[in-house]
Amino acid sequence: ATRVSRRDARGATRANARARSTPLRAPTDRAGRASSVRSSVVVLASGEDEPPETSTSTSSPPGSAYGGPNMYADSQAIAPPSPRRVFLGTLATAGLALGGNFLGITGALLSDFPDAAASLRLDIIYPVNGLKRCYNPEKGYEFLYPEDYLGDATMAARNANRQAAATSLDPGAPSAKPPMIFGQEVREPQSAFGPMGGTGEENVSVIVSRSPPGGFRLDRFGDARNQAEWLLANVLARPGTGKTAELYDAYTTAGPSGGVKGVKYYTFEYTIRTESWYRHNVAVFAEFGGRLYTLVAQVPETRWKTREADFGNIAKSFRVFVPTG
Repeated sequence: ATRVSRRDARGATRANARARSTPLRAPTDRAGRASSVRSSVVVLASGEDEPPETSTSTSSPPGSAYGGPNMYADSQAIAPPSPRRVFLGTLATAGLALGGNFLGITGALLSDFPDAAASLRLDIIYPVNGLKRCYNPEKGYEFLYPEDYLGDATMAARNANRQAAATSLDPGAPSAKPPMIFGQEVREPQSAFGPMGGTGEENVSVIVSRSPPGGFRLDRFGDARNQAEWLLANVLARPGTGKTAELYDAYTTAGPSGGVKGVKYYTFEYTIRTESWYRHNVAVFAEFGGRLYTLVAQVPETRWKTREADFGNIAKSFRVFVPTG
């Protein structure tokens, strides 16, 4: 039995070798066409180990095609990243973030250099320490205001309508005579800001009026306290108007740096009360070049403590200079 088994194994080995050396031909049908059925020869031999045949394929291994798991490595091999493009992309992103004050980053950086921001007037666009700047070169003044204040759209529309009426060929109806303060005509504010959605009780505004012929001086009314008392008694809360006023402070300063030398700024803090409202005010008056500049910031008395520091900064920042218009 052992001899027969070995003889069969040797015969099977020789048959397997002949099968590998002789190409297989597909059987043909009667018409001579190759059949679609492939033949295979499988030889099983017991007692001897045959090494497995290695199949050769021309197809790419899984994952080697572009777009597979090795896509990043393939892309790096095809087009490695350019340091110049990476630098320019990073620079552009940083520029957009700074220009748009993304997450307040620009304002935070400028808050560390408030003098530089003020000299370059970057605080017109970006808030610095919670304040932005109103700059009016045509009328010759500037001041700071809280960053959460917005420009008064109603005032801007009135100014536009007034300018249109001044250049119109239609004479129109005669306008009412404006009120007077310190003998000066008080007109619409040139600038006004207030909180979004406010009722108008909280705002800051600047009025510029021309002095009468012959000149005008604020100090003719006396010192700051005398001026403030006269203003409250004769203009803002005169008898018969139902208003009562209380003066808290009045003082004179030379103004912030960069302003016109020799100009005095008169600052008053007072309240005015009626049956329907109660407001706290800070007003600054200055005279230069035949013009009276009046800044007034007001807030309901219930919100005074919230805005007290802001209104102090507004008053200290107000300055006048030679106008361009």
